[in-house]
Amino acid sequence: MKAKYQIYKDMAGKYRFRLRAANNKIVAVSEAYESKAGCMNGVKSVQKNCRSHIEDKTKETEKLTNPKYELFTDAASEYRFNLKAVNGEIIAASEGYESKDGALNGIDAVQRSCDAEIEDLTVAQVVEEEQEAQAVEEVCKEPAAGVNDTVLLLDQLPVSVESDTTITFRGKLTVHDTVEGVGCAEISIMEKDRSFLRDDFLVSGATNNDGTFAIDWVAKQKDFWDNKIQVYAEFKGTANYRRSKSDVQQMKVIWHAKRK
Repeated sequence: MKAKYQIYKDMAGKYRFRLRAANNKIVAVSEAYESKAGCMNGVKSVQKNCRSHIEDKTKETEKLTNPKYELFTDAASEYRFNLKAVNGEIIAASEGYESKDGALNGIDAVQRSCDAEIEDLTVAQVVEEEQEAQAVEEVCKEPAAGVNDTVLLLDQLPVSVESDTTITFRGKLTVHDTVEGVGCAEISIMEKDRSFLRDDFLVSGATNNDGTFAIDWVAKQKDFWDNKIQVYAEFKGTANYRRSKSDVQQMKVIWHAKRK
């Protein structure tokens, strides 16, 4: 596939973009924008500044002027980079890399994607949200009265799974006090981001009337520098049920041996 910028809406309804390299891996992500127009301007700014020079802050070196890539290590000793515009604003940030070479390869991927196409995922998201809302409205039973605390459990995940195979996330959403299942609730499966920049959405589904859920996901290695993902389930809450999250679990996504 070709590299592309993807514009999408996050779980909070904000607009973001991510750059997928030719190997389908995300190499850079944006902050949240209130409007799609602002997000689009962010993409154009990355494209405009993508060939900037690199300031390696992991060693003593000359401080460069903006625009530039800043290469640094975080609190977990992982290598990261930020792309800064002329005004010093961070317009794109990387995930964590185990090695400096990995981070430099990530910068190279951005530099080679200056003319990448822009894919607007927000149109499909709106259609999907409308369809899901209509389906939930048709089958949901009356919620419990008042505002109820909830508990969200995610069943134990396998230690590892091969890429391109389907894994089913199972669990249950219940009312805290009565342990009654909460039906027709939207559950999102998320990958926790270790950089604290943003968590990544994997897949979503709805609970059954008894509160249980079974959500299928085709396993993909999210980062080419690390095959470990940290996964949790999230319920955003409604007028009658407060939001809740499951505990975070770690799982490895193993590439097939035939992958080159």
